[in-house]
Amino acid sequence: MSDVDLSIIIPARNNKVKNASIIEMIADETRSFNVEFIVIDLNSTDGGVLDALDMMKSSNLKGTVIQCGNDTVSTALNTGINRSKGKYITFVYPTRLYKNYINDYMKGAEEKKAEFVFAVPSSNDTGHKDLIPDGIKGTDIVVRLIRSSIYMDFTAVLFQREFLLKNNIRFYEECTLGYAEAFIYNSLLNNPVIACVDMEIERDYVNSLIKGSNSGASNNCFERLDAMIKVAENARLLYKDDTVLNEAFEYQKLPAVIVNCIDKLLDEGFNKTSIRKLLKNKGYEDYMKISGSTDDDLKKKVVEWKFMPWLYR
Repeated sequence: MSDVDLSIIIPARNNKVKNASIIEMIADETRSFNVEFIVIDLNSTDGGVLDALDMMKSSNLKGTVIQCGNDTVSTALNTGINRSKGKYITFVYPTRLYKNYINDYMKGAEEKKAEFVFAVPSSNDTGHKDLIPDGIKGTDIVVRLIRSSIYMDFTAVLFQREFLLKNNIRFYEECTLGYAEAFIYNSLLNNPVIACVDMEIERDYVNSLIKGSNSGASNNCFERLDAMIKVAENARLLYKDDTVLNEAFEYQKLPAVIVNCIDKLLDEGFNKTSIRKLLKNKGYEDYMKISGSTDDDLKKKVVEWKFMPWLYR
């Protein structure tokens, strides 16, 4: 049995000097745990991964670098899961770092024997703490995420490794946008034991890689839609009689993602006629459904797009 408490998986592609500083920062934060660092190199050419490896060796840190070529970040993260040995796993995204949260997550995981950990502050005005009672089901969290009654940062979560392996939860490898969101939803659909840590996590802009300097980013917003369609199908397969859950996907989540794609394409200069043709050809129009449970703003956008496109935006 492994003695590693936590596996920290870091996808890296031309992260320059950030790799070493990120690992050094997290190592300093997690000194009370037996931690391993798994850096998945996505064909970097700037030498940053070698710097990280040298730093881990010189600091006597447990870690490895795995070459993943030109694969997607999703593939890299799955590779990290497969190679990990920790009781718990977390993913660190160089473009979206947070300060000093891992210790609190680990404490929450151990106290609750949790399989899924995320942060929810009780001190803000939304009253989130009251909305997430102990013992809440993952499917209930999914519905509340879809309805925006709670917020979760998909890049600051912690998992029990055995939970992921037992339920064969993996990132969609063909997906380059929305893969973390889909992974979280699929995890929650397997109803893990949940720990909500009472804290407000703070972004670390100093150590984060500036978004856009990583050339592997994708602008295909419909990949997120394709991923969420798969998640919705998974929800229906697992809980065919859960009307609330399935209708949340059908009448809120999927049309909301489509509207988001439409807005992004309009911002990029695409005209409405070409967007409508694209939606029709790909069959996405079939997912633009609304009901009495659809929130008013989304309902208005869907109706305008489908029946009065000249009024849209």
